[in-house]
Amino acid sequence: MSDISEDAAERARRYIKNFERALKGVKPVSVDAMVNVQGIEKVSDTMGRYLNDARFYLQNGKPVTALASIAYAEGLMDALSFLKLAEPGDIA
Repeated sequence: MSDISEDAAERARRYIKNFERALKGVKPVSVDAMVNVQGIEKVSDTMGRYLNDARFYLQNGKPVTALASIAYAEGLMDALSFLKLAEPGDIA
């Protein structure tokens, strides 16, 4: 375990700045767009990878990074749910 702690504020600033930049480029697709099942499966796989990352970082003394990873996973789950492409299980 490292003695150097993460600077959560700086990390948050970087994530916010990067997300703001990405959000400016988001364009909605046509309502008639087909949903690619493989795309949904890729998002689902990515959620699992973020979950594994969160576990890894928590076990290795990086709780801030663990929180960021699990937040990414939850955000992807929310997106699929909002689009009615998946139904999340119970979250306690």
